[in-house]
Amino acid sequence: MGGGACEASDLRFRSSPTTGNEYPAGVRMKFFAKPTDSSISNSNSKRSRFSFWPLGMASLALFFLYSCIQNVPDSTDVAQSEKAPAMSKMKTKMADEKPAETAEKPDKGVDENKGADEKLDVALQAAADHEALFAESRYPSAATCGTCHPQEYKEWSVSQHSYAQLSPVYLSLSSEINELSSGSNGDFCLRCHSPIGANLGESPFMSNLDRHPTSREGITCVVCHRMNKDYNKRSGRLALVEGSLLAPVYGPQGNEEMARVLKDEEFRVVTEEGKPGRKVHTEVKKFASISQPVFCGTCHDVTLFNGFRLEEAFSEYRTSPAAAKGITCQDCHMGKVQGIAAGYNEGPGAIVGGKATKTRKVTNHYFAGPDHSVIHPGIFPHNAEAQEMASMREWLKFDHKAGWGTDEFEDSLPEGAKFPARWDSVDDRYDAREILNAQFELLKWARGQRTEVLKNGYFLDEVVVQKSDEDGICFKVKVTNLTDGHNAPTGFTGERMVWLNIVVTDSDGKVVFVTGDHDPNGDLRDRESSYVHAGKLPLDEQLFDLRSRFVVSNLRGGEREQIIPIPYPITTIPFVRPSIQSLILTGEPATERVHRRSIEPLGHLWAKYEIDGDMLTGKGPYKAKISLKAGMAPANLVGAIQGRGFDYGMSAQEVVAGVAAGYEALWEKEVTLEMGK
Repeated sequence: MGGGACEASDLRFRSSPTTGNEYPAGVRMKFFAKPTDSSISNSNSKRSRFSFWPLGMASLALFFLYSCIQNVPDSTDVAQSEKAPAMSKMKTKMADEKPAETAEKPDKGVDENKGADEKLDVALQAAADHEALFAESRYPSAATCGTCHPQEYKEWSVSQHSYAQLSPVYLSLSSEINELSSGSNGDFCLRCHSPIGANLGESPFMSNLDRHPTSREGITCVVCHRMNKDYNKRSGRLALVEGSLLAPVYGPQGNEEMARVLKDEEFRVVTEEGKPGRKVHTEVKKFASISQPVFCGTCHDVTLFNGFRLEEAFSEYRTSPAAAKGITCQDCHMGKVQGIAAGYNEGPGAIVGGKATKTRKVTNHYFAGPDHSVIHPGIFPHNAEAQEMASMREWLKFDHKAGWGTDEFEDSLPEGAKFPARWDSVDDRYDAREILNAQFELLKWARGQRTEVLKNGYFLDEVVVQKSDEDGICFKVKVTNLTDGHNAPTGFTGERMVWLNIVVTDSDGKVVFVTGDHDPNGDLRDRESSYVHAGKLPLDEQLFDLRSRFVVSNLRGGEREQIIPIPYPITTIPFVRPSIQSLILTGEPATERVHRRSIEPLGHLWAKYEIDGDMLTGKGPYKAKISLKAGMAPANLVGAIQGRGFDYGMSAQEVVAGVAAGYEALWEKEVTLEMGK
């Protein structure tokens, strides 16, 4: 990436997960001491009082260590996903009920075992189907909602909200944090990324391939429209109102239009379980908070239970100029233009059986931001037609990059070419390609929306040349935060990449200065670049980068940068613990913090650059090409979590390539640096 091929050892991306737990050699615990003569002569009462004390303490210590180790997820938890609880219980129960004679009669037992296995498979599938049906009656899928809300479903289907749980980077990061914290982080991440999964009791280490379909949808329709309480800055853990499609939903306008639809026979709707026809909600309950910023703050202000403030988008908003003017999060992120309060579109709130409801204010459910998909287009965006055609595992076997389902590929197939069973039919491959073409169009639209919100947040402002002669060149570049609602970047700022890439050339086109370029791994040449660490590339000392850094305390009271901020205590195994001190004054725990580099609302920063005279060639005038770029995450983060493996069987290099493919050049300028000034 970005720098041609490189040796496997240089890339520092392991192809297989780490295994086992390592402990320092030579560590010994002395539980018992050899008794002395004086201790032997002690009375029986003393002996009974003290002899069990070390044994009891040792037992407690061993029990504590065993409990902690049991909570540590194995490194293959993501790659070898857990089965659904109902299925595993059913399998255990049925295995226990197998007749014992099969072990005693091996010849006859072959057929019996085969029949028993077939029955077991049927029972497991039935259990899975029943569980899915039960969950659907509790938390309906977005595909169900899309029947009457096609526009909202289309926007949501390719959004970051719908991608929240599917992201392989998120899933591996969550697993890595739990590994480093001895499992004590628990489902902290899951409860915002998949509130349905958290409510269903799914494991945070479970592969998305094995989750309930509604759980995979992340922040799906019922996560917002089945919430009836204000949770404020709760960092997830939401008690959603359960119910089938017929149960009431919650929205900003109440039940007036819903009541009219139910009375109007032209809509021909059904509100009774078991009755055939077009089923709809029985009521829309008014929940005004769904249109207020506090609703967004439930997940977009993340504070760990030790006081570590990971994300502060809502806190930044509360003190912003936008909040003072009464502009809400929804005004900028659900309106006509992504990132600007430009009003809302109007249209029907629903289309029921081809008949539109009354015209009203309609909101955009895309919620543009810096994240984008790196996974197979057959499984994202969410697509009901794709889900009907094949399972997620089957889609992962469809090689769209090779051209399956295109005339060019199919016409040049050699005789006897083999395909996975699901894609053996050429008609199925053509049908799948037709679905994927629609997916690609939707992803292209989403990229445009993402670029729009980023360009409305960042601006490459003026360039001031302070010195330009044979002794050297000095200039500065102004970068402005255009939004008045929060800092830029905001949210998970330890991931968000915003940087200046500058290339200065002489009149012959020879490069005399460069900053903001990438190493072969795709990292900027900062202190987290493995190539800089290895001394193979120089540190980019003039890099302008707005990404925050995580900082942890070390033993001597100083601080150091760390990609994943888990402090390492020397007295116990690492775990996330509540702070024992008040954080009112510091706002952060003493063990770790976020070193922010973001720009305040409507603020700016100057990036200053110096080019020494000995770097110049004497062939002026010089030209500086300046680009303000943005990306969703650095490659070193992928490298740090690769030991957990990645969902869908993806390699670290595949993930990094997908991340880098989304880098955007938001603004560009070219400045001539005349000599003698």
